[in-house]
Amino acid sequence: MKALKEMNNVERAYLLAKLFPDTIKELTAFIQKETERFRANEEYMRSIWADKTLITADFWFGLVSNTEDLLKRYNVMLHRSTRVFSDQLFDGYNAIFLTNCLIEYADTAECNAKMKEAIHLLFGHDKMILIPLNKQ
Repeated sequence: MKALKEMNNVERAYLLAKLFPDTIKELTAFIQKETERFRANEEYMRSIWADKTLITADFWFGLVSNTEDLLKRYNVMLHRSTRVFSDQLFDGYNAIFLTNCLIEYADTAECNAKMKEAIHLLFGHDKMILIPLNKQ
């Protein structure tokens, strides 16, 4: 196995999925809820998004759109196959949004302590979102 610092996001997501295969369906459902939450608050978020940030609101909501498309396209295969889960959701820039989803999931009551530790180990603990959004 590669050292953690040598792993890319797809490999980290695959390792997480292999370590916790029984939670992938729940995690996929959480990702779906996150896309819905961002869509429901899109107008507000765009209105308060900082102008001079590395990640623009258009870029962020492009990632949300990509994730929505992947969730529709791969549907149940995302939680039936650890490889599909990691390869499709965590490839390229989309990993930015998915990492944010993982960090948010780690803060929920549904996330057990071991998975929370694994998420923080593999993906860090700093929130990637650049503006606050109260959960509704």
